[in-house]
Formats: sequence, structure tokens, C-alpha cells
Amino acid sequence: MTDTETKKALLVDEAEKLLPHVLEILPGHAAEGLIDIYEPGSYEAKSLRKLCNRTLSKKNLTIEEQLIAEDVARQLEGGKLLCRGQEIDGTALEFAVSEQTEAGEKYFYVPIRAIKPQEGGCLLLN
Repeated sequence: MTDTETKKALLVDEAEKLLPHVLEILPGHAAEGLIDIYEPGSYEAKSLRKLCNRTLSKKNLTIEEQLIAEDVARQLEGGKLLCRGQEIDGTALEFAVSEQTEAGEKYFYVPIRAIKPQEGGCLLLN
């Protein structure tokens, strides 16, 4: 079974159980990003881009989150939001991977990278 088939099989199994959706937007190659949690029923039919825009437009951020949001904004000046090397055109569930906390609670996770090409370079996607 390929990774895509495995991912889809997991989504089918998990789709019956409504799970929270954790979206993390990371600036460049940073290890920590801006995290937002969407409750079941609030994300299924929404585009991933719309959820990212909603997360990035939040106003009640901590100082650490504000710094991350500023880094993301800098990366997006001439850059793109990518998930696993692909542009984020599609629904949130299309990019979701089922994960589990140490306590055994399942959730969907989507890591998004705000990537800006290096000086003199350009951002190409195949």
C-alpha cells in the first residue's frame, strides 16, 4: 500500500469519528509554528487556504505567537504556503494525517510551511 493509500484508509476510518484538526503554520524551516485547533464540524468542508488565513488573522496572540506570525508574514512576501511540498489547494482533510497524543487521543494534523525563495532564487513546484 502506498503512503497515499494508507493516508486515505486512515482518513476513511477516522472520518466516522469526528476528530479535532490541528493546523500548524511554520515559518521557513523553523521547528515551531503558529498552532490552531479546529473542533469537529468546523473544518470538514473548508479549504485549507481559508483555515490558514483564519489562523494568520487571529488577534489574541501571545508574544511568542506574534513573533511567529511576523516570521510567517515575512516568508509570505514573495513566498507560498506549502504542505508536504505541495501548494495548499484543497480541503483541510485532503492534507490531514491522523496522529495520536501520548494519552491516546486521536486528532488530524496538518503542518504548513511558509516558504520564501532565497535571494536571487525562485520557488518552483513540479
